[in-house]
Amino acid sequence: MKTTRWLMGLGVATALALSGCGDDDGAAVRDLGGDSGSGSSPESGSASSPATPGECVTVGTSDAPVTNGIGVDLGEWFVDPVPGATQPGVIDVVASNVGAEDHELVIVKADSPADLTVVDGAVQEDDLPDGAFIGEIEAFPGGEECSGAFELEAADYVLFCNIVETEADGTIESHYEEGMVTTFTVE
Repeated sequence: MKTTRWLMGLGVATALALSGCGDDDGAAVRDLGGDSGSGSSPESGSASSPATPGECVTVGTSDAPVTNGIGVDLGEWFVDPVPGATQPGVIDVVASNVGAEDHELVIVKADSPADLTVVDGAVQEDDLPDGAFIGEIEAFPGGEECSGAFELEAADYVLFCNIVETEADGTIESHYEEGMVTTFTVE
């Protein structure tokens, strides 16, 4: 099923990826709960503003020709890349939100999630070493797909959703801490 969705979306996704979907700098942590609906979390220290959920916005899109593709299923509470590894080059990443909540996909060059700094449930994207932030597909709704083309060299990467939500009862829900993080290898 995942592979079928990926193959069906590849043609459309490639066109979207090559045309570029947006120009956000990707440093914001999403907080989709509370009164604001969306925006930077006060804990993030970031000044950029994220896209409105529902728009296909990709940060870090490459204009070079796509050489490989992967599909990534996002849902409560998982990130599942298919295949789990690929060859270096410009990778067309087709993210399918198979969950009910809005999700995003952040791509960071790192050996493991343990290498990332997490404060108040959010990976501190602004604190990543130079060159570690590869790009992201901003938050988009369940049942939708969004894609981007990212230049990936041979290395280990961490894929995650960095949305932090404030629930109606005031509790904080971190998609990352709920399990929306995995590793990915480019060999």
